Amino acid sequence: MASQSAAATASLLPAYPTTPSYPDDLEWFTAYLTIHDLTTASWIYSYILWIAIAFLLLVYSLCHWAGFRGGYVGAYWSRWALRRRTWRKKHSLAVARAKGQPHRQPLSLPSNAQLLTLSLLIIAALAVAFAGPDYIAPGANLWSLDSKPTVQSRRPQSYDTSDFTPFQPQYNVGKTWWSSGNRTGLVAFALLPLCILLALKAPPFALFASPITIQLHFDKLAWLHQWTGRLVWFFSALHVAFWSVELAKDRRVDTGKIAYTYAWQYDKFLFGWTAFAVMTLLILLSLKPIRQRHYEAFYFLHILFVPLTLVMAALHHPTLWWWCWAALAIWIGERAYRLVWFLHTNGIFNLRKSSPPVRKRAPSQGPLLDPITIKTNLKVAISPSTPSFGRSSYPPPPTALQSFEFAEKYAPPPGFAYLEVQPGRTVRLRVITPGALAWAPGQHFLLRIPAITSFTSHPFTVASVCDEQASSDSGRELVFLIRAKNGWTRDLWDTVASLMARGQTFYPGESIPAGYRPPTRGVLLRTYVDGAYGTVARARWGSYPTVLIVCGGSGVSFGMSVLQYMCLCMAGRDGKYLGGPPGGYGRAGWHTTRVRFVWLVREFGHIQWCAQILRRCMAMVPFPELQVDIFVTNVKPSPGSSPPRPVSGIGKVKQSPLGQNLEAPTPQYLQERRRSAEKRRSRSPSVSSVDSSDAEDGLDLSYYTGNYVEEQGELGHEEHPLDLTNFEGEDDSALPGEAQFSLTVKREGKLRRASSRRASKAINAKQTLASRAGVSPLAAQSAARLLDNRPQLPAVVESRLSDEFDADTSPRTSAVPTPTSAVPLLTKELLDNSTTPLSEFWQGRSPRRESDTQSHLSGRSSVAGTHRPVSGYSQHSAWSDTHSVAALISQTDLGFGVSPEQLRLDFDEQQLQDVGAVAERARPGRPKLDRILADEIERGQGAVAVACCGPTSLNAVIRKTIAAQIDPARIRRGDMRGSITLISEDFGY
Repeated sequence: MASQSAAATASLLPAYPTTPSYPDDLEWFTAYLTIHDLTTASWIYSYILWIAIAFLLLVYSLCHWAGFRGGYVGAYWSRWALRRRTWRKKHSLAVARAKGQPHRQPLSLPSNAQLLTLSLLIIAALAVAFAGPDYIAPGANLWSLDSKPTVQSRRPQSYDTSDFTPFQPQYNVGKTWWSSGNRTGLVAFALLPLCILLALKAPPFALFASPITIQLHFDKLAWLHQWTGRLVWFFSALHVAFWSVELAKDRRVDTGKIAYTYAWQYDKFLFGWTAFAVMTLLILLSLKPIRQRHYEAFYFLHILFVPLTLVMAALHHPTLWWWCWAALAIWIGERAYRLVWFLHTNGIFNLRKSSPPVRKRAPSQGPLLDPITIKTNLKVAISPSTPSFGRSSYPPPPTALQSFEFAEKYAPPPGFAYLEVQPGRTVRLRVITPGALAWAPGQHFLLRIPAITSFTSHPFTVASVCDEQASSDSGRELVFLIRAKNGWTRDLWDTVASLMARGQTFYPGESIPAGYRPPTRGVLLRTYVDGAYGTVARARWGSYPTVLIVCGGSGVSFGMSVLQYMCLCMAGRDGKYLGGPPGGYGRAGWHTTRVRFVWLVREFGHIQWCAQILRRCMAMVPFPELQVDIFVTNVKPSPGSSPPRPVSGIGKVKQSPLGQNLEAPTPQYLQERRRSAEKRRSRSPSVSSVDSSDAEDGLDLSYYTGNYVEEQGELGHEEHPLDLTNFEGEDDSALPGEAQFSLTVKREGKLRRASSRRASKAINAKQTLASRAGVSPLAAQSAARLLDNRPQLPAVVESRLSDEFDADTSPRTSAVPTPTSAVPLLTKELLDNSTTPLSEFWQGRSPRRESDTQSHLSGRSSVAGTHRPVSGYSQHSAWSDTHSVAALISQTDLGFGVSPEQLRLDFDEQQLQDVGAVAERARPGRPKLDRILADEIERGQGAVAVACCGPTSLNAVIRKTIAAQIDPARIRRGDMRGSITLISEDFGY
């Protein structure tokens, strides 16, 4: 009966309190708002929200540091959480191609984990906004909600609000327009610090990026920050809507006018409308189309509107303004911290004129081994005493610190970036900051170049490794690969091209410090660096026996940084001096024994971006510890050719989770026997036959043209080869001469692969003879392994190899092709008559000397020895006295009155040599990523880490592939090969 009586009494209490009559309009409206204000007891809902956030952060941090995701329970979570979905309207690719529109990536959703996090945040915010009574009686216990009527104090305003508080309801109020409006406003205030925390980049202010928590940086939190901001706006809009209804409904008894009439006289009401209007502009300017097309305007207005919104919101409701001041304090604190670090890194206050450093020669590392052997020295004595270098003893103790220092590289002045034009409208930017700077492999920096824009900075992933033990400043050199898109990157490309066309080495108004020499090619631009940032800093690379690196297009910057770090650690270096955690080969906690690098690229010529580093990596860590695979997706068949048939397996064909046919593993000797039989059935050798041998289980040649569209791809919609290699907005048009350069690289790779197969057969035959002679197979394998560790010369390619060129190569061509001719660079007659060894070009002999050039042109033998083919790269050097492919660029191709020698792709002999060495690893087609991952899992010795950076489609494919092959049951049995960890960089500001 007592409870029924209390309920009946509560139902009789008015939900809308009455405001007494006051003669002054402002006094009446002040009393009106005070009476309709929330009590301090009602703030419990904001506290509950933050208790829930803190609890989830603590649980996630404990799981992160305890390695929860590595167990079988975590594997179940990862299988679901990793996946992300993409969507593309049917026939949209054909429509875009018909209208001449640039290629666009499909629409993509975030990962399931991000969607779940946002869903939990929305549910929690809605719960604290609408569950329970809106208005809690003043003085009530915060946790029991017992009603203890007291008079609450108020901060003095224009009128003493303590005179009005007795008129507040002394009981709980359920749902009314004014109470719901107040409560949604409370939730909006409480979400402001969270929104700011998700936007911060630099610890310790960036709480989520701190090493003591979950180490999630802005690259992973940007999407959640955007939606948290939209959630703040949503509750603010509800607050405005609910209060607008209340103000329109309530009337002043004395005058009969609605309350809205008097609201405009109240300064705090004006502050509230100002805050809401500015926040609305923030949300509109943050929409993706506006943000991408006008990033500079978005960035500037963001910096202006964020503090303005917080200040106006604080002035709107002073009783809750500590939420706003807390958000503003951490925002200003992080900005000030980054500013101090920025000034130190870029040497802004370094008034002492620095003298040019003496560039020390890189420590001797012995001869640079060419792991892409075409013909090896088979005269190595094979004896039972030959030492063995297996996995257990790899690598041998280095005599000097392994590094990626190149003594011949141009060293830009500190604070200046050295920019070089690369194929694919790409700029390679190298900069050494005046102040000390360290970074983890794969992190990104914010670059600001005053010649492009004075205020805004843009994020780019570093393609180099931080080497604190390097003998020169090159150990802390930042390298970036920047491909032209729209906006800032397009302006950068245009600026560099314009300066090069005019023959200028630095921007007008900028000058290099005294004592520094300008570069012989490329340009110098003043550059400021801010960073490093990126969630990849939390990766423990050495904890995984196998590391698979998958990159698409210019996302190779991320992969190159990680690859260099892994190679140095596997060569004996300590990771703590390379920007990573302590560890390396032979040290406690290091488990990595194999790294596989897979790069999907659009054109063969694009491998020049990373050829130098890739070659050094392959020399530092030979196969099978390091395997490099490059797949060129822009494949066009020769006339009359057809796509090569996939290598058929033995046994039953299994269906993969992605809908692709998986076949039983085929022994290597059966694959070789089958390929030999297919070659014997061919009437004449051709390039197709050469490529057929490359059609392994990990290669998909089901499409053969750059415009191929797969109607139902593995992501469930139309797919295009550009989806895996091109980021949104990238310019895919080729520079003049690029097509010829790519053709040369492609043919060089074919020659090398053909010769490598013959060399491999010769080695196998020698091992067979050794085994028949009584030599143990282990000793034979050891001797064969030693062949890879000896200084190697380029291939000796017999004249009969000329039959393996493209079908369009005429065997009767006697004239040497001109640089702009359509005939191939390598012809049969030129190949047969050439007598200058390719190795002489690769060992420092200048190909530009007249005697050498005439030797090529006339075909007269001047050097005794086996005939070798003339490299296409040496042809370029012979045609151009600038060591470039500028001669391939015609005046009509360039336009705008720019001569060919003014704008060109400038390659020296070392760069061309590196491209040639890496060309063997580049094959046409798209990789079957599910098979590649399955192979690495089966041949591995434990958990696998997959590092990925590329367009959103590639990221989605990798996530789907990993999720399909995570095996919790295998982990539960103790086989950690069922555990796969994804380490990706897929941010978009």
